[in-house]
Amino acid sequence: MRQTYEAELDNDRVRWTGRHPEAGRHRILVTVLDPPTRSQEEIQCVLDQTRGAWDTGKSMDEIDAQLEAMRAEWDRPWDDPNWKLEV
Repeated sequence: MRQTYEAELDNDRVRWTGRHPEAGRHRILVTVLDPPTRSQEEIQCVLDQTRGAWDTGKSMDEIDAQLEAMRAEWDRPWDDPNWKLEV
């Protein structure tokens, strides 16, 4: 019987994201999923949030705090310790 496991493939290295098969030699089928994309609404929301970040009268600390709060809401792949920039 076939079992299904989830993993991420980074070049030729497999990283299991949940339960995984026992050690040994296995035949596998690989389906490559498209990476998630941002919708136009999500992009517009980020642009709307950042538009007023540099209003006059704000200190650099206030701007930094506002940007940090927005960044905390974003799903950023580069925050994952296993993420690598593909060139």
